[in-house]
Amino acid sequence: MTVEEYREQLLEDMAVAAAADGSSTPDKEFLYYITDVLATGEEFDDFIECHQEGISHKRANMEIDGYAFDDTDGSCCVFILDYHGPFENDSINAKDIEVKFNLIRHFIEEAIKYKMGFEESSQEYEFNMLLHEKIAEITKFRFYILTDAYNRQRVKNIKDIEISGINVERNVWDITRIFDIISSTTQKESIEIIFDKMGINGISCVKAVEYENVKADIEVPIRYEEESPEEIIPENIITYTSYLAVVPGQILNDLYLEFGSRLLEGNVRSFLSARGKVNKSIQNTIKNYPEMFFAYNNGIAATATEIDTEMTREGLIIKRIKDLQIVNGGQTTASIAYTLLTQRKDDNIDISKLYVPMKISVLEHSMSERIIPKISEYSNSQNKVDASDFFSNHPFHIRMEEYSRKTPAPAVQGNQYQQYWYYERAKGQYNQGKMKFKPKSSQMKQYEMRYPASQVIKLVDLAKYMEIYNCVPHIVSKGKQALVRAFSNEIKKQWDKNDEIFNVYYFKRVVSLAIIFKATDEIIRQKAWWKEKHSYKANVIAYAMSILFDYIQKNCKDYTLDFIKIWSQQSIYQELWQQMAVLCDEVYEYITEPSRMVENVTEWCKRELCWEKAQDKKWSIQDAFIKTLIPVSEIKDIQKDAKAGRKIANEVDDLKYIISAGESYWKQVHEWGKERKLLTDMEDSLLKMARNISITGKVPSDRQAKVIIRTKDRLIEDGMPLTFS
Repeated sequence: MTVEEYREQLLEDMAVAAAADGSSTPDKEFLYYITDVLATGEEFDDFIECHQEGISHKRANMEIDGYAFDDTDGSCCVFILDYHGPFENDSINAKDIEVKFNLIRHFIEEAIKYKMGFEESSQEYEFNMLLHEKIAEITKFRFYILTDAYNRQRVKNIKDIEISGINVERNVWDITRIFDIISSTTQKESIEIIFDKMGINGISCVKAVEYENVKADIEVPIRYEEESPEEIIPENIITYTSYLAVVPGQILNDLYLEFGSRLLEGNVRSFLSARGKVNKSIQNTIKNYPEMFFAYNNGIAATATEIDTEMTREGLIIKRIKDLQIVNGGQTTASIAYTLLTQRKDDNIDISKLYVPMKISVLEHSMSERIIPKISEYSNSQNKVDASDFFSNHPFHIRMEEYSRKTPAPAVQGNQYQQYWYYERAKGQYNQGKMKFKPKSSQMKQYEMRYPASQVIKLVDLAKYMEIYNCVPHIVSKGKQALVRAFSNEIKKQWDKNDEIFNVYYFKRVVSLAIIFKATDEIIRQKAWWKEKHSYKANVIAYAMSILFDYIQKNCKDYTLDFIKIWSQQSIYQELWQQMAVLCDEVYEYITEPSRMVENVTEWCKRELCWEKAQDKKWSIQDAFIKTLIPVSEIKDIQKDAKAGRKIANEVDDLKYIISAGESYWKQVHEWGKERKLLTDMEDSLLKMARNISITGKVPSDRQAKVIIRTKDRLIEDGMPLTFS
């Protein structure tokens, strides 16, 4: 697909989405689409729509369309839309770009100086007050122009500016740049570092190891019937080179200030945002003993897809790095930058003699998305990092993906073809599937019919739906990082206890929750308060749904929502629609009432106290809705059958794993455990059986297979290598 074809298809999709919504417009749909793409690419988290335009005190035009805060690096992103559509001029030039950036700048300058008189229960008011009262907490502004046009200006690198002494990085995301990130297998924009441009010749290093075609402990991609052979990445064989390098602290600081949390691999970002930016011991060393930093600090583990080196008189140096990702050492990196940013005038911090050790592994681009999280997991295993921080590697996702590709949704509205709810296990997986086809081709139409864009469920979506069902809307309101952490903790505990509960019924319930969520979103879009203020929709949905589930659990203990009916109809029924319409109004009034404990509505919704008070309130639960609940006993047989089906599938999976691992592997596992006297007589006997399958033809029973795999896992915990050469 070319960029021109992509633009044509995208604009058509936006028009269709707007028409289907009824209350939206193509430019709004484009805004939602591109901010979702950039959030997936880890440019920022949790975009907040916030449209405002007007005239400043200096009689300057001002305008914004949304904002986002990055808790990891303290930056504030501000967005403005430049939508052209299919019938307008499809390009922008340097003058157009400067005009748009000035609109944002005038708004920010006005908000910092003045309280602008917005309605108190609005996102615009909250953003104004954040800028007015907490400007000192912002380390950097990032301005974004989001446009469906082609950027025709000659100079692609736009100079930074300053507002109130805070650096402002300016970005234009035009259709070509959007197309590039959509086409990328990693779904994120490359970071390219050329050290000559940073004022140094390079960073000192030594080549440590270089391996070709070695086996790695990573998940093998699932292959589905509709996939063509070229989509399948080679099993778990990788090639990589590792270097040991020494990075000047000033360079690390400059890189973090320029790229921020985009330098940090997703798991590390989650870990860092959960625990705060600054480690006091690291900060003390930076301030008082910078020469000792190299000796005291464990250093940084990083990855890249390309590196250029050069041999000099002083030794080997790294000249260029592409796709740098810090997989361990985010605390070190952020602490150096934070210490310098917050130093007082009399601190006189000198980091010219501060150096940081770094191990950097260069990976094939095609394998980076699968191997980087694994490196991150093992690099951080020595630290106190929750296992939940590495949830993206959990087999729960594999199972949900399998169900999503093999469980057709019931045909509705006279459809004569099969449709599925697409679980996007890997970033950008759905869009990558579309990019293989030409717009309006039969293959594209088949793909979109089979997997409608409206039926894509991402990891964070699934976490959101289930945490709403678990009645913790305050956690859902905290944003993506906190949400996924909470959800992953629960899933891991449940999985270890009994993974059979994650069966086809569980998947259908997730889809039903998605249907309720989307229907509630549609209900809110029709509300007068939403059309007027466009504020707090996400909070209202989370609280309204949680209130309903909380009420059922406490007051109708022997009854439950009829998820199978929702799955069968692929829509919510009238009584549920009416109930959600009532709750949405009441929840909006509740979270914005003047007597709330916290002035900022968004922050109030994040507080546990907000949810506790909501649970104590009397909500209007309609009798007509209550009558639609079904006895819990009616779904017990469904759940029992689903668990039984999952149990059989697990047994088959165990046996398939044992056979595919091969005689050589089980021989080495057996010998490793036996040499160290770590095996019971039964384990010794079963590992012998596993290594001799090809000789004896005797395969383990289901129960024996479970013991073999449990034994292998225990030996790994005792120090056995994950793989053998």
